[in-house]
Amino acid sequence: MRRLTSEALPGIMLVIVILWALTAVIFLTGILATANRIESRVHVINSALTPTAQKLTTLPVLNNVADNANQIRDAAANLSPTVGRIADSAASIDGSLKSVNDTVPSINRSAKQINASVLNIYRSVVSIASALGGQSAVTPSR
Repeated sequence: MRRLTSEALPGIMLVIVILWALTAVIFLTGILATANRIESRVHVINSALTPTAQKLTTLPVLNNVADNANQIRDAAANLSPTVGRIADSAASIDGSLKSVNDTVPSINRSAKQINASVLNIYRSVVSIASALGGQSAVTPSR
């Protein structure tokens, strides 16, 4: 093998630099082509996402709905014991009303008997008043 001389060395270096530059240009051209494809895909994705981004304005409203639902749930949880007491009271009142309902017919019979007695007394008063010669200013109500 021949020894590299100082005269051949600059030519070899020039060839190496040209090959390196050519390789760098090829790599950079590939990177540029890939970047252009990525940029076009990003544009397509952004155009598809823009309507979705505008629809996201409903999220704060949904957060308010969720907060209101949580407040209603909390308020309803506090009502459970109260509803139980109301149900117990209603059952007690229902039992009392049933016993009152059993008593009402006898009270109604007594009231009818009292009414009949009052009417008899009234007729007697009217009869006595007419026998004494006065006129009755009282009219019965039924």
